[in-house]
Amino acid sequence: MNKKKLLVSFSGGETSGFMAQWLVRNKSKEYDMVFVFANTGEENEETLKFVEKCDKEFRLNVVWVEAVVHHGERKGTTHKIVDFKTASRKGEPFEEVIKKYGIPNQNFPHCNREMKLNPIHSYIKNDLNWKGYYTAIGIRYDEIDRMVADRSTYNIIYPLIEEVRMTKAKINFWWSQQKFRLNLKGYQTNCKTCWKKSKRNLYKIAQENKEHFDFCKRMEDKYSLVTPLGRDEVIDENGNKAPTRFFRGNVSVDEIINMSKDFYGVVKDSHENINYQIDLFDLIDETESCDIFSNCGDLN
Repeated sequence: MNKKKLLVSFSGGETSGFMAQWLVRNKSKEYDMVFVFANTGEENEETLKFVEKCDKEFRLNVVWVEAVVHHGERKGTTHKIVDFKTASRKGEPFEEVIKKYGIPNQNFPHCNREMKLNPIHSYIKNDLNWKGYYTAIGIRYDEIDRMVADRSTYNIIYPLIEEVRMTKAKINFWWSQQKFRLNLKGYQTNCKTCWKKSKRNLYKIAQENKEHFDFCKRMEDKYSLVTPLGRDEVIDENGNKAPTRFFRGNVSVDEIINMSKDFYGVVKDSHENINYQIDLFDLIDETESCDIFSNCGDLN
């Protein structure tokens, strides 16, 4: 019997790590699988270590890809192959995307497309020459609203919703029984200072690791007044060109850091909770990652 082809998007979070090993144990007779991790260069180091540990422990043969941006051409982002040792750690792919497409934010959410979706599909198309394949996305049953409506068009499957109904608490419990897990708090997630994070999460991160904002600060200093081809300039109330920034409300990195000094709120760490009756509203601000073909990002 010919097996179906399955692309498994490994985001680097515990949910996708659980899904990866579950697929190997339960679906290897049905699918030929390839596990792909797209590195942005701004992932937490613990994410990279976790991907490497999962790869070795579960024998996934993870393929690491990074974006290759083609400047001055009407050509979409392609990919290059890296590994744990050679993966970018100073935001190099991210800056190349910003040079061409501008700073990503709520109004221009192209980072997931250019640093994850396009490089992964470039690998599948150009290196594997796959056609008619399926894509497994690590979205849980308690994140069901993140499913895309037209998933059948793209042959998307959601094993943690359709095959085994996993929640954040169940994922936490499973990992608590393993010999390793992702050494990040729930609000930290994989990308250090993702613009989708709520302000309270950003404040907490600024209090704990202010240096995580160094990349965004540098990008704002270099590119906030750069208008990419095809994007209209934004003019402020004084008739001047308005800067483009990462965070909601066009708040700057400096403003986030300054406001964090007066933040005394409580930020929950959902990774510690193994109570199966966990309040789903506790999870809104703690989506682990941006998965390809997902409606991601918190709202507060």
